[in-house]
Amino acid sequence: MGNMMSGGADRLALVALSHVIQCRRAELMGLRAELQNASLAHPGTSKTSVTRKDFDHALSTLNIEDSDCEIFDRLFTLFDKTGAGKVNYMEVVVGLSVLVPGTLNNRLLLAFEIADDEGKGYLDKSSLLFLLKTLNLTCNFLGDPTLSPEVLEELTESLFISTQEAEDLTEAFRYADNGVGAVVEHPIFEAWLRSKDEEETKDAGGGLIVPEEHMVKNTEEDRLGLDK
Repeated sequence: MGNMMSGGADRLALVALSHVIQCRRAELMGLRAELQNASLAHPGTSKTSVTRKDFDHALSTLNIEDSDCEIFDRLFTLFDKTGAGKVNYMEVVVGLSVLVPGTLNNRLLLAFEIADDEGKGYLDKSSLLFLLKTLNLTCNFLGDPTLSPEVLEELTESLFISTQEAEDLTEAFRYADNGVGAVVEHPIFEAWLRSKDEEETKDAGGGLIVPEEHMVKNTEEDRLGLDK
């Protein structure tokens, strides 16, 4: 497979992987459904908790390519924060969504659709923060730049919009109404994940808007090794 782990804001590992992974939207939506069902078979645990056995079974059921399974398996290991062989399946699938082929906008839209497990077309504030934290964690695993918790909170607050149309919510982030474009074009996000490999990701021009002390570039030891 070769070394695809190049750090830095202008050449992102997550973009490089998106040119290699064979999995598409249908498979990831299927993976979410399989893991959601598996989580229900474990009473007394978190409703989003699945085991490695559950994960491997889902990949096999969906006939995921072996090369993709290798990457997915390593991400499972990295999301297994306690080493107990269990993960929050939403974290894993949202993290995987930004690695599939497609433009940055399309991959982010898929991440929102996966996080929105009820298909409402919007996320509440905690769900939006969860999505951004998961993306940040995925970047950390890959050795791409990451944001500090404070900047993630700032990004979430500034993206959030008020609406009276979101059923019982007074506020919601409507990703389905060009909300993904608002994320990509946000100065913090643009500086964080801009890439010359993505036509729709603009050059920040005057340098990073996110302060350097909040932008972490990981060392080689922190990166997800995918060398053969």
